[in-house]
Amino acid sequence: MIRLGYLDEDKGNRNTFFRVFNKDFEVVMLDDNTKLTSANNVLDEIDRQNIDVLAVDFRLADGGWVSFNGDEVVKTIWEKRRYYPVFMLTSYVNNALEKMDNVFLVNDKDSLSNNDSITLLKKQISSSVETYHRIIKEKDEQLKMLVEKQKKGILNDKEEQELFALNVEMNSIDPKSNPMSPDMMQTKSVEDLHEMVDLARALLKSVKGE
Repeated sequence: MIRLGYLDEDKGNRNTFFRVFNKDFEVVMLDDNTKLTSANNVLDEIDRQNIDVLAVDFRLADGGWVSFNGDEVVKTIWEKRRYYPVFMLTSYVNNALEKMDNVFLVNDKDSLSNNDSITLLKKQISSSVETYHRIIKEKDEQLKMLVEKQKKGILNDKEEQELFALNVEMNSIDPKSNPMSPDMMQTKSVEDLHEMVDLARALLKSVKGE
């Protein structure tokens, strides 16, 4: 079952969320604000509790419960875990829209009182998790295929560029899931660059008479 995390400073909102989604998802409440001293800690809790998708309130900092708002959480997650399924539930939709880069992630809390809206949101949650894992699987398989060709020394220039780009992207999705270690990035162009740097250093030493 999909583990659906929820971050909201209001206990009443947490109770409503649990009641609406508990039958279809394993709901995990991020309700211990002592573990949430920064938006980065939210990502730590996602990993620690194996949360598949996160719903977050916008005005989290009201009353000093935490020091950050929901838009900062979304930004932090996507900076370090690209494509991770996260969306916002808020009563302050207009304010949230002004802060969010992706306005389509913003949902009105009032929708939780409408059965049709709830059904649609549940489908979107499930689809977002499926899409996330599909993206990772496709990119992982492509990367592994290129790594094997690299080991055999049969990469062409286009594939070499693709290998580098995929490595960078996998690190932005989740560095721990990247099958490629830094020492495996020694493709021909990188080796040529290292040779140029070494040559430049040697020339500099020669000029200095060392």
